[in-house]
Amino acid sequence: MSALNLYAAMTHTIHSSDLPAPRTNVTCRLRPDVPATLAALVHARDALDGGKRPDADTCLILSLLLLKVASDATYYGNPDIPYSPGEPPRCVPYSVPLQARFDTLFRQRHAEGNGLRVMNALRVFTLANPRKLGGLFPTLKLEDALPDDPLARDAVLLQVLERLALPALDFRQQRGVPRPDVGDAVDALLPAQVPAGVSWLMAALTHPCADEAVYDPSCRQGAVLRAAASWMRDEESSIGPAGPARYPLYGQEADAMQCAVARLRLLLQGTDTPRLFVRDPLEEPLLQDGELQRFHVALACPPLSLKWAPAQASHDPYFRFLQGVPSRQWAHTALIQHMLATLEPVRGRMAIVVPHGVLFRDGEEARIRQCWLDANLVDMVIGLPDRLFAGASVATALLVLRKVRRHDAVLFVDARGLATRGKRGPRLGDQAARTLHRLCSERRTVPGVAYLASSEELARNAGNLSVARYVQPVARCPAADLATLRAQRAELSARFVALQAALNAELDALERELSDLT
Repeated sequence: MSALNLYAAMTHTIHSSDLPAPRTNVTCRLRPDVPATLAALVHARDALDGGKRPDADTCLILSLLLLKVASDATYYGNPDIPYSPGEPPRCVPYSVPLQARFDTLFRQRHAEGNGLRVMNALRVFTLANPRKLGGLFPTLKLEDALPDDPLARDAVLLQVLERLALPALDFRQQRGVPRPDVGDAVDALLPAQVPAGVSWLMAALTHPCADEAVYDPSCRQGAVLRAAASWMRDEESSIGPAGPARYPLYGQEADAMQCAVARLRLLLQGTDTPRLFVRDPLEEPLLQDGELQRFHVALACPPLSLKWAPAQASHDPYFRFLQGVPSRQWAHTALIQHMLATLEPVRGRMAIVVPHGVLFRDGEEARIRQCWLDANLVDMVIGLPDRLFAGASVATALLVLRKVRRHDAVLFVDARGLATRGKRGPRLGDQAARTLHRLCSERRTVPGVAYLASSEELARNAGNLSVARYVQPVARCPAADLATLRAQRAELSARFVALQAALNAELDALERELSDLT
């Protein structure tokens, strides 16, 4: 039986009973498989059967999932449930009034007014947690996922509530500790704007640590910030028991809907109050005490067609564009300048996905790149596989820069050969991303794959950072044609016949000598 069919069958056991009482044992359950969690969420989303907006059903399911996670967390706040030494620290991140709790909605699911009760519960949930949730659910326009008819709304939400009560989505034994499989399932539900291998590689190459501020000036739906938070959490858990999330994440996104989805995604991962703002980073940068706010790590995978208004650059009060002003249609270089200006002056490092043109275009951009090289900021350039981003045929690269470097050589890597073929085109899988990370960590020349260019070579190329300029393909012997192969076979056959005749002659002579002796 498939996972979806299994969970569909399990809903019949929930119709006639309320939520089961929480267990009081303190043994933490093993993390459920991601497919089981994902199957339960897909099963709940299928009950909505689409909506007025393509992503509205996903947003509603994830909003109710956040409410359920917060509601289930109230159980471990009960002092009657014993707490075992060595157990991960408890963290109650939300206040959930009784009328807004998921179990309250579940108990009342057969009564009329599910639509009104669910939306009111989300409103009360928001009012109880204004710093975390302020403005989130209204921006997502969750009503777009529901039918206009009140009776149809009640019927649809009845199924949704029952499907969200499945065992795979029971968080009461987590005691407030985020469950990693939830983040993985959410990633699978949301559009893959940034390939998982790319976002993981960006986090791995910049290595953000707990309590370091991470910034994404073009966060879109939060995939890159999510990868950075996961990296920090994994690094911290390898040292000791994971405590409450304390990963300061900052982001900017001009699209209010995408910014709200990013907030929801990070909250479901367990991030405590991500600071995401609906504004253009080049026009309205984040400030602290009137100055540019500084970050330890800056990561970005902006849209490949990015434009800006350069007229304001000459009057920029934060002096971000002293190295030069890119033209209107090439905003990626301007975004890199902005990110560099926001980096912490000693430990600051950044990674950004850019179109290849950023690496070699002439004019003002060439002068800006030369300024980066003169300041020894460029650490590595990775040419990503072609057509890696859905709907975009332009070649891309991952550019890594650091404020302070111990060497002046730049590593160039051609990752095109590491791509595997997926259903919708090339993909950079987990294994390929780890291979790239190892190549970058070793920082050595590998023929046809990587090249460590000295500052003298970079100077001779006048600031050109094109990967193809430095990583040359390995020469291969041309494939022989059919006639050549047949000629080689005939030659080898003739040699074999000659050797066999010579061997037979020697054996005959040896036999004659032996017979004469006898």
